[in-house]
This record gives sequence, C-alpha cells and structure tokens, in this order.
Amino acid sequence: MKGFCRLCLLAAGLSVALSASLPVMGNGIVFAQDTSWQCSRMADHVPPLPPEADKIFKAARALEKSGKLTSNEEEEVFEGYKKAAAMGHWKAMNNLLACYLYGRGTDVDYGKARKLADQLIALNVGSGWYARYVMEKDDEFLHKAADLGEPNAQYNLGMYYLYPQNRDTLGLRYLICATRQGHGEAAYKIGTYLEMFGNYYMAVEYFYRSVARGHYMAALELSGVFHPEYEPDDFDHNLGFQVTSSELHDAFDKYYRLLKKEPGTRIPDLFKKHPLPKNAAMTRKKSRAMPSKLKDAFDGKWPDEIYPDLAPDYLPPKL
Repeated sequence: MKGFCRLCLLAAGLSVALSASLPVMGNGIVFAQDTSWQCSRMADHVPPLPPEADKIFKAARALEKSGKLTSNEEEEVFEGYKKAAAMGHWKAMNNLLACYLYGRGTDVDYGKARKLADQLIALNVGSGWYARYVMEKDDEFLHKAADLGEPNAQYNLGMYYLYPQNRDTLGLRYLICATRQGHGEAAYKIGTYLEMFGNYYMAVEYFYRSVARGHYMAALELSGVFHPEYEPDDFDHNLGFQVTSSELHDAFDKYYRLLKKEPGTRIPDLFKKHPLPKNAAMTRKKSRAMPSKLKDAFDGKWPDEIYPDLAPDYLPPKL
C-alpha cells in the first residue's frame, strides 16, 4: 500500500497544515553531497519558551484540540496564540502564522503570515523557512528549513531525492532524520522502501515506528500483515512472517481507525504491547543479512545501531 504526501507543521504539535507539493528543484543548485548531509534536529536550534507565555499557549492549544470549535472559540484560540506570540513564544508564532494563512479565528492575511515567518527565521526556527517555502515555493527555503531540523522539510526532501532523483543515500538520510524527530509518515516510507527491497522484518519494524508516531497507513499495513483470513504461505500479504494473528490484526485495525480519526496521536510502548510473533519465519537476523541501501547510506551500519532515538520503543519528545 502506498501512502500520500500530506504536509503538516508538526512542530509544536500543530493541528494546522501547510499544504505544498514536492519541490521541483529546477534551479541547478547542489545543496548537499549524498554522504555528507548530517541530521539536524529542530530541538537543537529553537530558543527556550517563556514560562508565562507557555501557559497561555497551552490553554489555547488545549481549546483548539478539544473538538469542533464555534467561531467564538476559534477567535479565543487565535487571541491566545497572538498574546503568547507577542511574548516571544515561537510555537505560538508558528500557530498564529497558520491562523493568518488559513483564516482561522481571523481574516486571511498573507502579509502578517510572512512577517511571522521572518520572525521565526530570526529566532533560528526552521518552520519559518518552511512556511516561506509553502508560501513562495522557493526550493532554497526548503533546504534551509531542513538544515535547521524542520521534519516536514526533511521528509519532503527525502521523498524527492529518493524517487524522482534516485539518490537513495541522501533521500534515506533525510527520512531517517525526520523519523528520529517523530515524523510518522517518514517512518512509513522507509518501511515501504525496505519492503520493496525484500527486507521484510525491518520493514515491519519501521511500520511499528510509524504507528507509534501516529501514522494511520502503517497501521493499515500491519493489520493486513497479520490478517487471520490469509494463509500462512500468502507471502504477498504477510511479508514472509508466515503467521497469522487475530490479536495483532485486531490491535492494528483499532489503531488504524484511531489514527485515521486523530492523526498524529502517539502510541507509546507499541513493541512491548504487541511484540512480533516469535514463531515468525522472517527474523530480524535474516532481514539484516540482506543487502540494503539503507545500511549503505550510513557507512555500513543500520541507523538504529547508531541513533538511540531509533530504539524500538523510544518516542522523541514533541516539539
């Protein structure tokens, strides 16, 4: 099953989306060598949050997440973000920018959205460059966002380099970096990539990581892998596990329904709650023995051997 490209400003746990297509990259600029680009995490760049402003932001965010809002409640959310943003709260600036961009609780105002993007850039927050990319479609802004750790920019560059450009090493490095920061769709795309090259066990492990990070397509994929109506030798569906499990199928079907309704919901301890069947024909050892460009992209090592934040049940803190 294939996913789709949906861009969301995940920084600050945003519910608002900035839609953008994959970059065209037609300007001939070379931004990174395939083996030299190093992962940059947004948390390493953003400034600390003012405590009083953070209380105001969290109250507005809680109201925004509470369900379908009335117009008065949308205005209340907007005013909360506006107040916190004026106090130097970068997450509030991020959300306020989206309010102006989409007219949520206020009138659409691209000038104010652009001004907020520039304020974020001045604070060294990658989502400012990402917003500029969304508004202006300048490829250089996307790279600047990724270099400051913006996970959606990293995801989109990863997908661009992996498929249209066939630069697997660079594309995988971007996707792994986004996954390390909690990007569920990036983990899902790594899983489908591993599946395509026959690394089935590791593909399933990345589908698990994707579900834990809130991506519903990975849950749908896993519900099919363990579907009790498939025969154990139905390799096209069970990805070499040769085992069916009503318990696992039902669990991931439940997660699929949850995440389809509430995308981005995190599911901690997923590997512990639903361990992979011990009697599966496909094992991690067998899967790791297979040739893989994912391993080649990290100097002959598997990413989870390098980065502690790719440990099976580790969930990076939300930005």
